[in-house]
Amino acid sequence: MDTIRRRDLSRPADYRRNFAGGLIHGVFFQLSEAFSNINTVLPSFVATLTGSTVVIGLMVVAQQLGQVIPQMFTAYHVEDHRYEKPILMWIITMRWLSWGLLAVVTAMLALEMPDLVLILLVALFAAFSLAGGVGSVVYADVFAKAIPTERRGRFAGWKQLIGYALAIGAGWIVAWILSDTARIPYPMNYGLIFALAAVFLLIAFIGIVIVKEPPSTHGRQTESFAASVRRAGHLTMVNRNFRRLIAARGLTAVLVMSAPFFVLFALDDIGVSQAAVGIYLAAQMMGAALSNLLWGYLGDRFGNRSVIIGTSVAGLGAALAGIAALAVGPTPLFLTFFLVGATMSGLRLGYSNIILEMAPDYLRATCVALLGTLLAPLTLVPLAIGIVATWVPLAFVLAMDAIAMVGAVIAAVLLQDPRHDADGACIT
Repeated sequence: MDTIRRRDLSRPADYRRNFAGGLIHGVFFQLSEAFSNINTVLPSFVATLTGSTVVIGLMVVAQQLGQVIPQMFTAYHVEDHRYEKPILMWIITMRWLSWGLLAVVTAMLALEMPDLVLILLVALFAAFSLAGGVGSVVYADVFAKAIPTERRGRFAGWKQLIGYALAIGAGWIVAWILSDTARIPYPMNYGLIFALAAVFLLIAFIGIVIVKEPPSTHGRQTESFAASVRRAGHLTMVNRNFRRLIAARGLTAVLVMSAPFFVLFALDDIGVSQAAVGIYLAAQMMGAALSNLLWGYLGDRFGNRSVIIGTSVAGLGAALAGIAALAVGPTPLFLTFFLVGATMSGLRLGYSNIILEMAPDYLRATCVALLGTLLAPLTLVPLAIGIVATWVPLAFVLAMDAIAMVGAVIAAVLLQDPRHDADGACIT
């Protein structure tokens, strides 16, 4: 009998530690996002400071631009880094400090100086998003090294399932905080919500500290940033499947970027109360949590193409349910936010995993960055919606979302899954 216990050589030596640290980070990061949700909490708070829909559009533009602007530069910069975890730790520190500062400013100044708080909100949210743009590339590379390919579906599934389950509770907490201003008066109520976002993001930071990052085994692939950009352009030209992925992701992004206006639609056009914001947040997180079980099964059983198709169908359903609310009242809006949550969950799981399967190690950071960078023109969509919503009903936005999601379904069906089809892989 062999007395030496054989270890699964497909796992890194610190797999269990990295799985635990990554799980802590991912779960509490999602919980923090629930208390600072761009689709529910932030639009509701902005509505207390100003009646302008343009500000919501500016915030979503800041979020999207912040996420894509630094990605190609970050991909080039980290090519020759053996370890990227220190960068990720600095990024998360900046992000939880941003919410902590906003919590203090909101509680102290929102009543007396709402315009100043609005300016600080947009500025801090822009800085938060810019840091996130750097972090998305670094995070993908760190965890691609820390979690082996055959375990990523399980890792992403548990991370999102637990995170969204807790985020459902966050929605009810937000509803409780906002439902009675005699119990927690404005603006202390929103200050408390942002403070909770900061605390949970700090706990997420501890998860990253636990992770032991394996060193990178490849060196710099390009001699300059300009060469890196040229290689990215060539990669896009020669990889038809990558272009299909961009099309599906871009069309789905139209719905996601519209989602922050759905709360204004509910408040202004349907006439729901402020407390309903928490209920819709809970619905969104419930949709993300429950759909995560489906996405995880589809991804492991059939490949991530099936997840992307399902995500596109969920997005189409969200837009149609919103349109139905005009005819029958606020009840379908619960389904709208439920399906928005399912769409966002699918985006995180399906697109994140398929790009890691499409790209070899030396192209991984570039492909992750390129997917975001090529969608940069779409970052102006929320600002356009904010301006258009000044003159036309928000129902018009929902109709445009439905058309975009039909296109996303078609693009997703045309995708080739690199797990089952070698022609679906990225090459240079």
